[in-house]
Amino acid sequence: MLNPLVIPIMPFVGAIAANLNELVRGESQIKRSIGMKTFASASAAFASVWFMLLVTAIYTGGDNNTIAGIEVIMLFLAGLGVYTAFKLGRFLSDDMQVWLYRLALPVMAVGCAVVAFLG
Repeated sequence: MLNPLVIPIMPFVGAIAANLNELVRGESQIKRSIGMKTFASASAAFASVWFMLLVTAIYTGGDNNTIAGIEVIMLFLAGLGVYTAFKLGRFLSDDMQVWLYRLALPVMAVGCAVVAFLG
């Protein structure tokens, strides 16, 4: 079982991954142009989130608690699904989207580290 304090973190990381998925696939409704550094940072975050998720699930589950690792993955997928199903990107302004793209990698890395160490 996961620590109840870290349960809201993984759906948030999943929602960020869904937002990055829109950018990478070209489905983003952002009207403002983003720079090459921002796009590279967002692409790096999108590529590394799956590795971070896997490491977090394995480290949280450990040798004898597989349920905790499965909970991590299910919470991540729940955040990904809710963001995609309800199209929550429409509630973010263009400036918020750009800053989310810029800060996605450090936010997801810190979130996965917190879940791995406290979970």
